[in-house]
Amino acid sequence: MKILRRNNDQNIILNGEETFRTDLGWQDNAQEMERDLLNDIINPVQNFETVRYIHKSYVSTTTNILQSDIWFQFFFISGNTYVQDYEPTGLTSRENARMLRQTTESFFRLEFFKTPNNEAPDRLNRRLVFAKNLSLPLGEKFYYTPLRDYIFKPFFMGSNYKNKENMYLFWFQNDSALNEENLTGNTFYMTAKFFNAENGTITDFVTSNLSGEVNETTNMYYKMVIDRTDYSYQIYRYDGNDGSRIGKRGDPIIFYERKS
Repeated sequence: MKILRRNNDQNIILNGEETFRTDLGWQDNAQEMERDLLNDIINPVQNFETVRYIHKSYVSTTTNILQSDIWFQFFFISGNTYVQDYEPTGLTSRENARMLRQTTESFFRLEFFKTPNNEAPDRLNRRLVFAKNLSLPLGEKFYYTPLRDYIFKPFFMGSNYKNKENMYLFWFQNDSALNEENLTGNTFYMTAKFFNAENGTITDFVTSNLSGEVNETTNMYYKMVIDRTDYSYQIYRYDGNDGSRIGKRGDPIIFYERKS
């Protein structure tokens, strides 16, 4: 097409063989869109690699050395009081000492939840993301005089191997695998249950010695925060508001059987 300018008349002369392409570039755009869709479906740029997180080291006030153990204590209801013993569950001290099947197959389960945008947890918004089991033989041993034998107590330090990295947890290296979720971030909420192989029951726990109604958000969880710079985690008290760090020697994480 050629435009000629004259002083008198102005005309546009069109070559009969020229055509206007209103779809110019459509094919290129369609190919680009196809490539983007295939990349999202076949090879999305998401990192599903999980890494190991350990309990962040601290200086013990008892030993004055740097250590990474993490301490848990569990209390069961016996009559009107709480005791640190398996007898109220139906697991006798003799079964405990002999490590019978119903004893070795009973365990505590620590459950870790995430909530949308790290909201306060409840049964409606929480999502279980992983769990950690503590079997009875991982607990501390005590000499029980009436039996003249050692029995296990619901008292754990995360691992039976002292002065080493303790109680591994595994989670994503970054949040790219959760880009389409609202469960990103470094905050988790931890609860506990006891699975009793003696009678098949499951026991819930709360974080304080309560006699009244349980508020799930403020009475059932501890807060865990991971650090992706050194791949460690810390546990904190939680009652709806953030509290101080817990789980160190001399300041264990304590769970109490939930009263019915």
